[in-house]
Order: sequence, then C-alpha cells, then structure tokens
Amino acid sequence: MTDSNIWVDLHWGGLIEEAFMLPFEFMAPDVIIEELQIPNGYELVQSGLQSKSLSGELVLIVTDLAVRYLRPSRQDLFALVLAMDESAMLLTGDGSLRDAANEMGVEVHGTIWVLDQMVNNGIISKRKRAHALRHMVSLGSRLPKDEVEARLGSGL
Repeated sequence: MTDSNIWVDLHWGGLIEEAFMLPFEFMAPDVIIEELQIPNGYELVQSGLQSKSLSGELVLIVTDLAVRYLRPSRQDLFALVLAMDESAMLLTGDGSLRDAANEMGVEVHGTIWVLDQMVNNGIISKRKRAHALRHMVSLGSRLPKDEVEARLGSGL
C-alpha cells in the first residue's frame, strides 16, 4: 500500500516506470490517487497502480485513528487502514505515518527501500540510484540524510 509522497519522490527521481518493473503489486487508496496531480494518479493506475476503496467499516476505523494520530493526514490514514486490511506493507516517507504504522504492527518502508529493491533486482544501477537520490533531495524530498549519504557513498 502506498501513500502519495512515495510517488512524488519516484517522479522526481525519474523512476516511476522502473518502480513498476519490481515484482510487487502496488496499491493505493482511491482518495490518494484522486489527490495526486504530479505525478497524475490516474496515469499511475494505467501503469499498474491498483486503486482500492475503503468500506464504510474501514472509514470508521480511519475516523477513530484520526483522533489517536493527529499528524498523518486522513488520506494517509486511509493507506494505513488498507495496509492493515490487506495484510500488506505500507510504503511511505511520512514520519508520523511511519510511527503510526509501527505502533499498529504494519510493516513499513520508504522511498530509499524502494530504490534499494530496484538495485537488488537489477532494474537500476547504484549510480542511477545515487543520481535519483540527489535529484529528489534537490527538489525537496525529506529523505533520511544518513541513509541518503550511505547510498551516495556506495553509488559512486
């Protein structure tokens, strides 16, 4: 299950097409797909992103979690609840959503993990990962500095 910032980071890094080469099924709540403009959520669906809707019962869980977790947006909480319902991992770069996912027992990873999977699966080189990371950071991605620096050191 993905939130919007994963797709924004991958767009900034020029790696959307490569992401869909990974041996994973990417899913996102329909509310996140609707809010994505750059990259366009509907174009991501055409590329292979699966759109998921929440039942009324799951929306009530989102409402309850919004009282408990004030910082993640409601849309991001939709991703967390769907990840729980689908027994899926959550891909997010949002720190408060990561914290909530950890507390709820949901496996969570971020953009750098996705890039590492691309390298590990032979989709991109370490050099291309380093170039993408530099570009993401230059455009404002809030990636963990220590992890970025570790990848830049091994990508040159």
